[in-house]
Amino acid sequence: MMHEFPLVIFTLCMQGAVGFTLMLCLTAGQMPRAGQRMFATLPALLGVGVAAALGLLASTLHLGYPLNAFNALRHLSSSWLSREIALAGVFMALLAISILLLMMKRAVSWSLLWLTVMAGLADIVAMASIYCHASVMTWQHVNTWAMFLGSVALIGAAILQLRLALRPAFNVQAELAVSRRLSLLALSAVLIRLLIQPAYHHYLAHAVVPVTFPLHPLAAFDACAGLRLAGWCSSVGGALLLMIGLTRPHGGRTPQIAGCGLILLGELLLRLAFFCIDV
Repeated sequence: MMHEFPLVIFTLCMQGAVGFTLMLCLTAGQMPRAGQRMFATLPALLGVGVAAALGLLASTLHLGYPLNAFNALRHLSSSWLSREIALAGVFMALLAISILLLMMKRAVSWSLLWLTVMAGLADIVAMASIYCHASVMTWQHVNTWAMFLGSVALIGAAILQLRLALRPAFNVQAELAVSRRLSLLALSAVLIRLLIQPAYHHYLAHAVVPVTFPLHPLAAFDACAGLRLAGWCSSVGGALLLMIGLTRPHGGRTPQIAGCGLILLGELLLRLAFFCIDV
């Protein structure tokens, strides 16, 4: 599994970058004007750019020869990999323009940032499609789209919540409103993914095992059951802690910080289990 670790880093970093940008856009309307200027700052968008760049760098490490990444762009009409690389480039380009405008005008172009989010979400859909159309049967299910798009919501919400907890940017009431929206979104993402699991396990139990030598995805799926369980427990526990924090707004930020930490840990564990296809 360790030779797939660059893909773990790549997928999580890209999904986190898109998710954080999406959460900025979704919560912008709940921030006072001063809060908008302070919160959607240059460091925040630069952090998104760094995460996306690290993800793309990790993806090239998965290739036997990194310069082959440019050759993958030759098949946009037929290859999900080519589309994913192209859309990642569009997302990075739009993000760079957003950062440039922020530096020049000292203001965020929210319409451009929404366009950046749309390109990022399209990139994540293409990313999930790569694995759904692969020959690994544990990936060939709607569960893959749910896990990848769910990671966008969960990682983005968790990182934004951590930013709120560690560096408050506006008044308490506005912060509580943003936290409530992010917590409900995180809980919804966890529940939706959990509801898909029975159908996913039913599919695996009745699927015809294809020849994927030297890979053994079903055996690996069973072997990493403990890793998956730990990931699900972390995700559910993190979402519940965020909700508990909302019921105790004056009880300190510990539930909020711990909940975000558990959600991020859960995403890492579940992604490691996802890429565990050989034993």
